[in-house]
Amino acid sequence: MQKYIEKMKNELEELKGRINRAEKAIENPPYGSDPNGIDLLKKQVRAMRVYQEVLKQRIEYEVNK
Repeated sequence: MQKYIEKMKNELEELKGRINRAEKAIENPPYGSDPNGIDLLKKQVRAMRVYQEVLKQRIEYEVNK
């Protein structure tokens, strides 16, 4: 497998972890979190999910071409 495909797969796994940790912080905000900070984190998670989907599509494309 091409090295860049492996890098994308590694990035995808790291991204999944970041999304998971951010969602846990949203569900159980750290002490002292303000509503605006949580709203921004929610926006960030939505953006990361879009990126995650595009990254999955790129990997699938590269593997199957």
